[in-house]
Amino acid sequence: EPDLGRFPALDLARRAGDVGGTLPAVLNAANEIAVAAFVNRRISFPDITALVRRTMDRHQTVPHPSLQQILEADAWARIEAA
Repeated sequence: EPDLGRFPALDLARRAGDVGGTLPAVLNAANEIAVAAFVNRRISFPDITALVRRTMDRHQTVPHPSLQQILEADAWARIEAA
């Protein structure tokens, strides 16, 4: 069993998979922004998970999204995470 204390992002991935809808797109987009911020030394490594979690928590998931809604969720998450 993975150690979620050491690897908290795994819990976020599980949550996105369980909830589905637009949440996986939000997870991915927020993670890309957070990792870029880490690489550019704007945030610390632990802040990656915190930033992704906050973005996911603020998102209103669309349960059965169209492609357009997925793209909108992705764009929203990138702005929110930035």
